[in-house]
Amino acid sequence: MKTIVFFTLLITSSLFYSQTTKDLFKSGDTRISWLGVDYSHVKLVGNFSQFAEAGEKSADEIKDTYFPAWNLLVINEASKYDLKGMLRKKEIFYDIDMIMALNDNADLSDASAYNPPHYTPEQIKGFVDAYQFDKKEGIGIVFIAECLSKSGEEAFYHFVAINLSTNEILLQERLRGEPRGFGLRNYWAGSVYDVIKKIKQNKYNSWKRKAK
Repeated sequence: MKTIVFFTLLITSSLFYSQTTKDLFKSGDTRISWLGVDYSHVKLVGNFSQFAEAGEKSADEIKDTYFPAWNLLVINEASKYDLKGMLRKKEIFYDIDMIMALNDNADLSDASAYNPPHYTPEQIKGFVDAYQFDKKEGIGIVFIAECLSKSGEEAFYHFVAINLSTNEILLQERLRGEPRGFGLRNYWAGSVYDVIKKIKQNKYNSWKRKAK
């Protein structure tokens, strides 16, 4: 009996850790979780006080007000920020607590910049290695915000698909989003919307063809 139990656990463990990039594109039972937008490494390029509602806010004040607002908007307006359509899934689980806490504790003392930092795959891996997933399974999707450039009227995000059991990156690509909308919240939320739309319309099929 003990042997049977051990064998069953061995099989379960193997399935638990064996997520591959292909699983992101299958219609099977793989659990797909939206982890949120990670702003903890973002650089702010340009004058962020040009919006009337922002006033003379510091980077920390932007963090406290808008980092949570931008993340909650994706959930509260799910039909617009169409994550299910983006990934061709009937169901997406929302699990943003870890990213929300990370954003809340981010040190933005050197967030102001003149140019996008152009994070390398190695740097993105370092960010993901620091994530702490408590006995989670399936695949997690996160947008790691690289920069919000007011002067360039653009934002850059890294789409990252993660095996939640191992922190292994299954898929990662840097994408440009065009901000749009009225006011600081809607303007930069528009850049997230633009990236979701680009993945839905173009990138998904390209990634699927290359998946291993």
